[in-house]
Order: sequence, then structure tokens, then C-alpha cells
Amino acid sequence: MHKHPLYNTWRGMLERCHSPNARTYLRYGAKGILVFEEWRNTSRHPQVKRWSLGFCLFLDYVEVELGEKPEGYSLDRINTNKGYVPGNLRWADASLQKKNQKNKNKTGFKYVYPVTGSNRWQAEYKLGERRIYVGVFKTKEQAYYEALANRLEHNWLIYP
Repeated sequence: MHKHPLYNTWRGMLERCHSPNARTYLRYGAKGILVFEEWRNTSRHPQVKRWSLGFCLFLDYVEVELGEKPEGYSLDRINTNKGYVPGNLRWADASLQKKNQKNKNKTGFKYVYPVTGSNRWQAEYKLGERRIYVGVFKTKEQAYYEALANRLEHNWLIYP
């Protein structure tokens, strides 16, 4: 069964939510993000002895409710405060998953984010559901002031 495309997805959910030794446990299981109880059953399926019952139930749910996994997509929790449970899962591309994360801005400047793999800073902000990209800058301060200026130039309120 380990060769099924969703097997590693299922094992990953179990590990990060229920294994305190897992690298990502603090971001999931320790915060109460759990896997649906029936999907956690690792005992062998009564008819299909080589597969676990939990994986079979998970696979059945995904195939019936979500359909086939689209290319470039992965499983995502719709509400990040809830666990891997029926009704809270969807297929999402990397962009949608990034928007769904609970990232806290630790730069000290609103609208400013580090550019991965660089010493530069990106400025962006949200206007309703739209994300407004301002640009990439050499300093956090410059990125912050450019974001503020952009908001003012477009007659948008500075206040959140």
C-alpha cells in the first residue's frame, strides 16, 4: 500500500499530528490539530489484510468527496484551526496553501516579509481578499515605507 500516491499523505498527517517525536509535531499535534479518529486506525483491514483500516477509510473519503488529486496539488485543511477531518479538506495548489497558513510577521514592520533565500525584503498587503504586491527592497524600512506610500497613492486607508 505504501506505493499508493496518497499513502505518504496519510502517514504524514498521522506523524505530525500524533507523534510527539515528529519534527513538525509542535505546529500540529501539540496545538490540538488531530486526524479524524477512524483514519488513525493502523490495524489491518479485515478483508484486505495488507492495508490498514484507517488508510482505507481515508482513501475512500478522499476519492468520494474530493476526487482525484490534481497535478501539482496537495491536501489542505480549509480551516487551519481544525484538524484533518471530513468536511475540512480540499485539494490546493502551493499558492492557496501559502495564503491559508498562519504566518506571523516577525520582521517588526507591517506589510514586510523576508524574501526566501535572499537578504531582501518584500512589501505587500491585503485589500479585502486581494493581495497587493508592492515590490522587493534592500531594507525592511524601505519596504515598509513603500507599502505605506503605495496605499496612500491609491487612496486606501493605512489602518487595517
